[in-house]
Amino acid sequence: MSEIEEKITNLVQGLLEGKEIFLVNVAIRGERGSKIAQVYIDTDRGITIGECAEISRELRKAVDEADIFQGAYHLEVSSPGIDKPLRLLRQYHKNIGRPFEVTYREHEGSSSFIGKLTALTDDRLTFTPNKGEPKTIVFSQIIESKLQLPW
Repeated sequence: MSEIEEKITNLVQGLLEGKEIFLVNVAIRGERGSKIAQVYIDTDRGITIGECAEISRELRKAVDEADIFQGAYHLEVSSPGIDKPLRLLRQYHKNIGRPFEVTYREHEGSSSFIGKLTALTDDRLTFTPNKGEPKTIVFSQIIESKLQLPW
């Protein structure tokens, strides 16, 4: 994590304290003088545009006061989007019953499959493929998982 990402992460976490909203990821893109700060937030029920706008206003003020960027920058606060990999165990709860493409660590390598998330207990996720037996994976073994889009 870069120094700027770390500073913005700390600001966002402070702003979200006591709210239902949680931070998923912070990414900084662009070159010197034209930085783009992308902040992805969510809730256990899904995030609204209004919630993103409110956090964006609060965060812009905090970033400006902390003088994090030298020069102009652009701030984007949004939900992670359905095409982004899930990063937090917390994100899986609202996606039980949905199909995923999962890549996970297994022995000395990795494996992938497509299956519907059918259960979530503590840090164990159970996926059921269209054919075959359900597979339970510990969250820490997941390298990447994405929702399978219906189109």
